Amino acid sequence: MPEVRMMAETSMPGSFKIFPILRQNWPYYLTGTAVIIIIKVFYGHAAASRLTWILTPTAWWVRTLSRIPFEYDPIAGYVNYPLRFIIAPSCSGVQFMMIAIAMLIFSYVHRMDPKKKKISWTLFSFGISYLSTVFVNGFRILLSIYLPASLPVWLHNPRLYEGWLTRGRLHTMTGVAVYFTSLFILYHGAGHISGKPFPTWSPPLFWYVFLVLGLPFLNSAYKNNGPRFLEYAALLAAVCTVILFLFFLAGRMRRHFMKRHGNTAVDKN
Repeated sequence: MPEVRMMAETSMPGSFKIFPILRQNWPYYLTGTAVIIIIKVFYGHAAASRLTWILTPTAWWVRTLSRIPFEYDPIAGYVNYPLRFIIAPSCSGVQFMMIAIAMLIFSYVHRMDPKKKKISWTLFSFGISYLSTVFVNGFRILLSIYLPASLPVWLHNPRLYEGWLTRGRLHTMTGVAVYFTSLFILYHGAGHISGKPFPTWSPPLFWYVFLVLGLPFLNSAYKNNGPRFLEYAALLAAVCTVILFLFFLAGRMRRHFMKRHGNTAVDKN
């Protein structure tokens, strides 16, 4: 009988293993989901005055990195008038923070044992997601300021900007590249911190695409501006594909180097 039971468990489809995981970890999943919903509902379209908890440290970080001063405006956000640049509520990085929280909790909390580690990891996920958002968003904003002026001369052709590569699309591609790459780094860094690294690319990709594109599609928010949503989805898919290819290429080169280095070490011995 024990052998029969063991065979049944090993032949059980992978989907059925989800239920024990949910049963053991639902308080942490529920907590993470509740926090994400609260952030989405109360701060998704909030004015700058309600987002000072994240806009203020972000503006400070950008000023620290670049020495570019910003003045606070309770409606617009943090403004630099000479550069005509605004760190507005839409630039707060709140969406990135929600993605990071979901990714870290749903990817790692079920690997923690005992209960104290699960609680600690949940709290850690909130804290590191907030700090990572401020840190990453600061660099994204700097790229948004300096990148257009740093491009080759031929890219400054007004006809090009009036055509496909508009300033808005360049801004979107920059944001997607920075955020998506940072999610990969955060995911693998968290794996090493937890002591349970899980070398895969699927969790960052899933949570990024699901929260950025999936939710607006499911709640029909995309219908408010369908063409713009499709354009954004196409840009996101293109940038993410390039980044995934670069990560894949880097991984192959790393494995090749390690294999070659290992063979060299064996030959020397």
